[in-house]
Amino acid sequence: MKKIFSSLALLLATTILVACGSNASAPTPTSSRPQTTVVDDDQTAKATFLVTANGKTTEKEVTFEVGDSVMDVLEDNFAAEEEDGMVTVIDGVSQDASKNTYWMYKVNNEMAEVGAESYKLKAGDKVEFYLETF
Repeated sequence: MKKIFSSLALLLATTILVACGSNASAPTPTSSRPQTTVVDDDQTAKATFLVTANGKTTEKEVTFEVGDSVMDVLEDNFAAEEEDGMVTVIDGVSQDASKNTYWMYKVNNEMAEVGAESYKLKAGDKVEFYLETF
């Protein structure tokens, strides 16, 4: 009788383990879940930066991490300074508030509507910095 009870208990335990194991590896349907793209923290991309000052344009193709702002990339590749997210100096050339001359920038030939600290770069962007007098 003990032998039958032990065999039955072993069979029950084996059945439970097999059933649990098969549920763990069963595929989960994904059609009802939204698709998301995972981006590695170290994924990089390239953009082109142009800086025009005193009649001279410097062009650099730069590599950046996805999620970097224009300011992050500018500071990594040029001697740049900022105040409140706005560029004030690039490669030793300062804006001059007394003459209403300020650093401005365009992305892909369109005037940026936010400060350089807020604009997140995308692969292939062309960023142009220039001094503008108002």
